[in-house]
Amino acid sequence: MWRWFFMVFTLFFTSAQAAELQGVGVFSTLEKPWFLTGLYTDKEQQPQRLEFRIVEEKITPYRFRQLWQQAFAVAHENDVWQQHQQDLEQFFSVLHGPLQTNDQLLVEQQDGSTVVSINYREHARLSEEFLPLLVQTLTARITLVPELREGLTGQQPAAEQRDLLRDYDRAQPSLGRIAETARWLRQRQQAASAASSASSSYSGSVGQL
Repeated sequence: MWRWFFMVFTLFFTSAQAAELQGVGVFSTLEKPWFLTGLYTDKEQQPQRLEFRIVEEKITPYRFRQLWQQAFAVAHENDVWQQHQQDLEQFFSVLHGPLQTNDQLLVEQQDGSTVVSINYREHARLSEEFLPLLVQTLTARITLVPELREGLTGQQPAAEQRDLLRDYDRAQPSLGRIAETARWLRQRQQAASAASSASSSYSGSVGQL
């Protein structure tokens, strides 16, 4: 178990070195913090990664979706959600249970796509446009959480950034939690297999009519 964790952590650490941390902010609503958010960019200041480190005790899949719906409603026209609905639905579907304190959800550019990982394990690959869309949602001129925009773009006072960085660095999932969220992958695979079997059975039944 430790060897597997070390290998996975090394891969993520190497990836982190390829992009520079631009800033850290708190995604909060009504003064309730949900997760710390880090934005990583390349040398041309293009977004490469968004990392969310959970500070709330529990964020259910419903609440997670609701938070993003609110963020999109403030930052975008109504049709933007519809235009990216396939990516968004896949993004939300990676959660097969609530996110918990110190969980890490990573969204990064990789090989022409956007990779979504939870606690060091890849859970989905979305379109290349998805990461810039999320960054734009959080850093738009009119956005749900202006303080988050200031943190991600490096506009917060240095003392506040230091405090946020300290908390951000400390937020690490336990080995038990890593194993627990890894099981979400198997649950999704089993669900997909069951759906495929049901579809095949239905097609066979129709063919016999």
